[in-house]
Amino acid sequence: MKLPKLNLKLPELKIELPELPKLTKTQKLLSIAITVFLLLDITAGIILLVNKDKSAVRLVCGSENTSRLFSLDSAASKGTIKEDGYANFKFTKAQKEYFYKTYRENGTVALTVCLQLMPTKKQKEQLELSDGTEPVFRYGFLGEEDFTIEGKFLRKKYPDTRRIQIQGDERKAPELFDISFAVQKNENIEKYIPKGFFIYSTVRCRIIAACVVPAEIGYDLTSEIPFYGFACNGGIVNFESRGFDFSGSSMVFPVQSNAKQTMPEYRVLLSQNPENKTTREHSVRVQMNVGGEKLYINNVTAAREIIIPVAALNTPFSRTEFVENAECVDSLIMRGTNAVATLRGSVDTAGVGGGAAQSASTTLSATATLNPEPDFAYEVLEPIRTDPGLILNYKTSQWRTADYEIYEWDRFPQILFFDTRNYEVQDKLFRRLAFFVEKQGYKGRLLTNEELGDMHGYNAHDYSAQSMANFFNKATELNFKLNEEELLLKRILIHNGLLEDDGFYVKANEGGLVSISRETPAWSRTNLLAHEGWHTIFFRDAEFRNFVSAVYYTFDQTSRDFLIDYFKSQPSLGYDVNDEYLMHNEFMAYIMQQRLSEVANYFVHLANRGTVIKFTPDLAAYIRKTEGRGFEDAANALNDFVFDKYGIVCGNIALVNR
Repeated sequence: MKLPKLNLKLPELKIELPELPKLTKTQKLLSIAITVFLLLDITAGIILLVNKDKSAVRLVCGSENTSRLFSLDSAASKGTIKEDGYANFKFTKAQKEYFYKTYRENGTVALTVCLQLMPTKKQKEQLELSDGTEPVFRYGFLGEEDFTIEGKFLRKKYPDTRRIQIQGDERKAPELFDISFAVQKNENIEKYIPKGFFIYSTVRCRIIAACVVPAEIGYDLTSEIPFYGFACNGGIVNFESRGFDFSGSSMVFPVQSNAKQTMPEYRVLLSQNPENKTTREHSVRVQMNVGGEKLYINNVTAAREIIIPVAALNTPFSRTEFVENAECVDSLIMRGTNAVATLRGSVDTAGVGGGAAQSASTTLSATATLNPEPDFAYEVLEPIRTDPGLILNYKTSQWRTADYEIYEWDRFPQILFFDTRNYEVQDKLFRRLAFFVEKQGYKGRLLTNEELGDMHGYNAHDYSAQSMANFFNKATELNFKLNEEELLLKRILIHNGLLEDDGFYVKANEGGLVSISRETPAWSRTNLLAHEGWHTIFFRDAEFRNFVSAVYYTFDQTSRDFLIDYFKSQPSLGYDVNDEYLMHNEFMAYIMQQRLSEVANYFVHLANRGTVIKFTPDLAAYIRKTEGRGFEDAANALNDFVFDKYGIVCGNIALVNR
């Protein structure tokens, strides 16, 4: 049914609103201010709500990456423990990722925390009382067992008998110090990274910051903030001792050196107090006892840092004590090295300098013990830094290759030492180079394998970077085919910065190398290492070369004539006596290879050789008559120079001796 349209008109309604009063300028400004305040208050509330679990303490991850830790209690939130309490922190997912990254890149990872003890006046008075109680700080990691399945923190105290932790007596602690706790090594490191950490303190304590770093174990008192680092088994900080227990370090660092990993090193920093230094009249030696094995470190003014590879020691992962002159040591740190193997053919040698870090894709870190690539796919280019005194008895079982090991003098960058399994390996690396650089009648020539035949090179070698650059450039120029060992040598020299790839040719930088062999008798290896070691200093130090030259031309002329005749009388040496640079170098090394007290007798011994008497009877008689005093005078002058500049002396280029 259709309804009819209704045309109804409603009366118009007019409503008049009362007129609002106009706001004054002051009222408008006040209204705006109130509105802004309310907005800011709401924003601050939202920020506080979002950040209610963020700590004031920041975690430093790298040089530029910092983020706030997650706080699990009020002390952690403020970063301050008032007294006898805990501050518990948790890592974010991103922070844990940085732990993984650091471990993958360095083979170790640790968390270093900076603490500041700020006892109140009352607490200071309590610290001074000897009431039998021990005010302590404790530092440990939080793991899965400290949280529920849902991730809720289980608040509790951590008894000493149950929790692996680091602790120390706060009465003996410095006001400000760094304490570091390493994570246990494991191929599945993700399962071993802690979820967080705690700090306990008896007195008021401020947690200034935390930092994810490669592991360093030991102590360092050289900076304004003392450092104490521990392995993953924790321990007690002895703030008054100059020794340290490294028994837990085997759970952090590799315990065997091979093509895929390298054992760590000790870094010893000697005191700079001049009253404790060795002088010409008085020797100050630090006796270092490592698990019962004794080392003696000469505390000379010219040396501050001493590097000791733990692979050179019998029981390195044990307690280390400084038995004599302990006050001369400011730091004892065990740390990982970058001496890793490299995939063959993976290194772009252009522009690689000494000690340059390789990318993760081209190097094999100490963590890559399960890399599927076979051992022969890797080659060792990076040297082990050490004092020369530890090379001679370095265990071959710890070599990273079967045929050779490379070392770098810890005090002189780009001075390399090669120790080879036998003369055969040594010849493959250096024999052709020996004839090219030094052998009279062959200098400047590249001899083929057929031309070399069974000719002998040397039982020990030394070469400057420049002479080796000349050798490789000549081979490039003539398209001369070098053997695999010589090409390996070239890669080693470029990797360590002695040579620089300059496109078609190589350019020489500073430095030099020494080679000795295990086939040489032990008594001879000692002299050869000293002899060749002096050569390398001659290569790299112009001031030393100039001083040697001055002594060469001013010491007894007849003795100098005898030395030149001696070189001529020994065909096996084959020195080019017309090469002035070579003569200066050999004059210095023949004098300085033995102790100062033995120099004169050594040259009298040479003058008594039948081949020498036959070649130069009058000059040999002169040396016997004068009892070698001319060489002794030259030795005294050279000895004074090298002691003042390097802290080493004739017959001993090492600062560490067993």
